[in-house]
Amino acid sequence: MTDYAQGPGYGSTGPGDGRTNIVRSRRNALDASDRQSLCAVICKCNSMPTIGAEGQKLRQQCVSGRLKSADAISGNQSPYKAEINYDMSRDPPAPIMNSAMATKAHDYLPGWIQKYWPGGLDRYTPGIGNIRRPDVVVVNDPSSPPTQDNIKSVVEIKFPPDRRDVKQQEAYARIAGDSSKVALLEPSDCGCGDGGNERSAPSTNRVTSSDLDNLLDPGFGTYMHGNAPMTPPPPSPAPGILP
Repeated sequence: MTDYAQGPGYGSTGPGDGRTNIVRSRRNALDASDRQSLCAVICKCNSMPTIGAEGQKLRQQCVSGRLKSADAISGNQSPYKAEINYDMSRDPPAPIMNSAMATKAHDYLPGWIQKYWPGGLDRYTPGIGNIRRPDVVVVNDPSSPPTQDNIKSVVEIKFPPDRRDVKQQEAYARIAGDSSKVALLEPSDCGCGDGGNERSAPSTNRVTSSDLDNLLDPGFGTYMHGNAPMTPPPPSPAPGILP
């Protein structure tokens, strides 16, 4: 698998003249409704994160868990797909989906690798970007799989002190097919408070329960706002499998 990060810049080598194509996650790459929907979840998880077994505040897992629950209760017809794995050896990168339902993520990545990767798990090399997993992929048509021709935005979500990763940004641009479709969202972009002191978002980003309730299934808003128990996300792949 080719490493698409070259040199000290933000992009891969451009054709012909040796220059680099700048690839940066952009805060304005989301339309207003998608920003509002995702910011509602980010702010909720920023102030009320999932708590790990050792007391860790798992904000990122909280976001993915809520979005996965919303997708599940909508019959896998949500426009917001959390943590879809992409096979980066394909051109364009291909989403790894359930064989019986094209809008549902494959449940167990090691099993997919064993079955479909040349040589299976024995020949798969982790850590070099063979498979990438964006935080959120926003699709145009929720009834179709999150292939490149159906991708509206690829969203990178960062909670402090997490920092952006250059190789990750470049991979997301490959998945989206256009670097202008790669967005970055942090709690500060959403008007969230810091670590539990949630404040109201600016008027341009404010989201009401009815806004979220009307987006998908009637139960969507309930899950987003934490008023019902969430379906736990699928188990994480075995250690050493993900890049």
